[in-house]
Amino acid sequence: MELVDLLLESHHRVVGAVAETYVDERTALEADARAQRRSLVRGLLDGVLKPGHILLDELRLEGPALVLALDLGASAEGSVGERRRQRRAQTVLDHTFGTEVAALLDTRPGRAVVPKECEPPDDLAQRLSKALRTSVRVAHVPAAGPDDIPEAARTATEILRVTRACGLPPGLHRLEDVLLEFHLSRPDPSSHKIAALLDPVADRPELLETLRTHLARRQDRRATATALGLHPNTVDNRLAKIGELTGIDLSSPRGAALAIAALLLRDTRDTRDTPSDGPYQRP
Repeated sequence: MELVDLLLESHHRVVGAVAETYVDERTALEADARAQRRSLVRGLLDGVLKPGHILLDELRLEGPALVLALDLGASAEGSVGERRRQRRAQTVLDHTFGTEVAALLDTRPGRAVVPKECEPPDDLAQRLSKALRTSVRVAHVPAAGPDDIPEAARTATEILRVTRACGLPPGLHRLEDVLLEFHLSRPDPSSHKIAALLDPVADRPELLETLRTHLARRQDRRATATALGLHPNTVDNRLAKIGELTGIDLSSPRGAALAIAALLLRDTRDTRDTPSDGPYQRP
């Protein structure tokens, strides 16, 4: 009996060791596969992976696609909590589009490619917000094929930036929502002079916030006051101070357009001075 007991005990140890080794190997293989897929997605979005590359078959990206830029907020739970949030966001995207969505969700902003021609549902941002328990901003741009994906990704990222700069609420955005603002934010030889119009109030964040909110609320002083939790007279005083310091007549269409362009161009400059990759942080 002692020999039988010894054999049984040895058998259990061997089975346990084999099972543990199998789990370790499978986990390592899955981690390698995820890392390779992330590398492929990054190469495609950055234009490094050329169209027609044999590895594109793994992403099932041969025809039209939908490119997303996502501001998913940031986790207060550290790296473990952040990875959990990314998995939840990935699940929402996969279920929403009925396919495995190629995504990089630990970058700033997150980026994703849906491997088919489609329109996102109007409540996509709300679905992500519910899963992540925070406000989410999503921009989407169609791509006719793999050739167009890098440019579509850049455009989607710019749409996110412009919607934030304009004070638009979180949600689902497309280029048509901010056509004028997008155009005004494009740098040209006059850009630095327009951006410099707001230099006199650069160290007055409360004035810049009031200006941004006022323009986003279609220059409605009461709506601006409500959004900022201020008395309308306080809004008037701040706007008057902005006009006094900058020389911009905010009551005229030209002055309002200059203010919008200056805000957008300053935001463009500040964004381009900030690294756009790495662990996700809320802009």
